[in-house]
Amino acid sequence: MTRLTLVMLLTVLPFLPVLARTDDVGEAANLVGLGGALVLWWQVVLGVRQVSERLCGDRLRVVALHRWLGGCGAFLVLLHPLLETIANHQDPAYLVVLDFSWVESTYTSYGRLALLLFLALWLTSTLLRSAIRHRLWRSVHYVSYPLAGLVFLHAYGIGTFLTDLPWLRAYWLALAGCLALVTAWRLAVPLWAPRYRVVAKTRLTPTVTQYTVAPVGRRRVRRPAPGQFCYLRLRALSRAHPFSVVGQDEDGALTFAVKRAGPFTARLERLGRDAGLRLDGPYGTFTRQAGTDDRPTVLIAGGIGVTPFVDLVRRHAGPRMSLTHIVASPAEAAFRDELRDRLGRRYTAAYRADPRARYFVCGSPGFVEATTGDLRADGVRRDQLFTEHFDC
Repeated sequence: MTRLTLVMLLTVLPFLPVLARTDDVGEAANLVGLGGALVLWWQVVLGVRQVSERLCGDRLRVVALHRWLGGCGAFLVLLHPLLETIANHQDPAYLVVLDFSWVESTYTSYGRLALLLFLALWLTSTLLRSAIRHRLWRSVHYVSYPLAGLVFLHAYGIGTFLTDLPWLRAYWLALAGCLALVTAWRLAVPLWAPRYRVVAKTRLTPTVTQYTVAPVGRRRVRRPAPGQFCYLRLRALSRAHPFSVVGQDEDGALTFAVKRAGPFTARLERLGRDAGLRLDGPYGTFTRQAGTDDRPTVLIAGGIGVTPFVDLVRRHAGPRMSLTHIVASPAEAAFRDELRDRLGRRYTAAYRADPRARYFVCGSPGFVEATTGDLRADGVRRDQLFTEHFDC
């Protein structure tokens, strides 16, 4: 995160000189608006994993930062129009009435449209999140791209600081250009993602199927480290889904174990031999510190949450590594017998706090939250805990 934090601070520096010029409500509104736009810019950048991965390899930390910035952005984006309303002595209708009759009102209306899009984005990500399906939430999230574009147009057309300070205006245009490039990258990456084909398919349990895929041609994803995951998509422009790599060979073939849990995994089950896929990755740093020294490594898996640990155990199983595989049902007990053989007595049904151990917890969000809560209550320190979760 150090590199990402440094880059974020550098993007803020050009705005610091204008703080001295902020001495009334109108200028405060402009500064708040610029700050909100920069937060939105970073949210779009961090939302493109192929870009953010180059700044920080820990995808879960990036997602957490993305969510935190969402709260900051909401405050700034909502405060800006309120301050503008006060500064211009307008009634509340000023926030939503669109007017494209002349130049300044057109740029102002770009801001009003951005506000309406932001409200839709904010409401579906907060108050309405538990009431809507993930697919709808994700679709609404795509408005962040036109939203950011409208915000930059709005500020460019009527922003006081951008009009008065040519160097700040040039910086603003550079940010807008970077935003356009990031958006283009986001749209184009699926088209050149490496192609793979299904070479083997094995039913491990009634609900878990193992797939081995081999690269088509010379292009392939980087060799995954233990515990990393890749995104799979069935077609170039279809939605990608993340799955942990449970095996790999020297020829570049990768193996995934997938629990049947929705429409995408049902479509995967219907794939035949030589069916095509596209892969993106690998991502993640979840188990990077597991087995790196003489400290005990405790792996705690909930159901199919065992998959990030499979390749790790196969490569690095040792006397100081143990696994607690908490299985919701026998149908999810994939790899149980193999891991028992590799770890022997170190495959347990419970865990015990150890001040020297590192604890790695993977499973559904509810499982991870409950398990980490139990570990913390047992005295495990926060710096000993490493977690990864996914929605089945």
